[in-house]
Amino acid sequence: MVSPKNSEDNIAQPLIENNSFLPQYSSTEPTNVTNGSVLTPTGSINFNMSFVFSLLVSFGALLFASTVWYIASSVDYFFFIWHPTLMAMVLLMATQGSAVLQKAESRQEKDASLNFHKLMQSITFLSVIGGFYVTYTFKAEGNKEHFTSPHGKSGLITFLLILIQTIAGSTLVNFPGVVGGAAKARGMYKYHRISGYLVLFLVWLTALGGTQADWTKSQFDHLWVWLLAAGMVLVGTIGGINSNKLKVR
Repeated sequence: MVSPKNSEDNIAQPLIENNSFLPQYSSTEPTNVTNGSVLTPTGSINFNMSFVFSLLVSFGALLFASTVWYIASSVDYFFFIWHPTLMAMVLLMATQGSAVLQKAESRQEKDASLNFHKLMQSITFLSVIGGFYVTYTFKAEGNKEHFTSPHGKSGLITFLLILIQTIAGSTLVNFPGVVGGAAKARGMYKYHRISGYLVLFLVWLTALGGTQADWTKSQFDHLWVWLLAAGMVLVGTIGGINSNKLKVR
């Protein structure tokens, strides 16, 4: 099914066939695929840079999350350990959910990537609620004040923004009538993408703050590992950005 072209948004085809309520993209939209080449003794080898950037993001996020889970599995169990465990899941799923949309180029890739994005962000939504509940309950039981540290304050802000971002994205895709119809929902999609990068930045900033907590450092005091993981994600995310998808008119 092909919908009439929208000259205002340069949108022609639905992201998923037979559903006119989802964000739509033009089949002629400029892509962000860039090819690179490496000289070898037998000649040059071409490769897709968007795939390279995607690998950087995936490896960086997995390195960070798996290190947190390694720490959690190496200590004696106590209730609070679920907080970093779940928040590492938030970081991994949120990062992967954003990266998959970056590298999607063809119609089929966009169809699949949206479904994957929705799955990843749903896991993020549930995990951040669980992680927040754990830390709030743990401090309440110990009669400790809430949100007093920079990590706690940034965590609260990030928690709220993730909830807003997830609800907003779900509304635009599944219930466009809430914002005035499919056309208006498509027009707002760019704002959702931009705010998504902001939320992802705050997720990583908060996570890095958590790695410098006294308890975390007592278990794993290797700052270079955290910075390496964050650096890989930063380079991969910035390199994979398609500026055309961020244009706000």
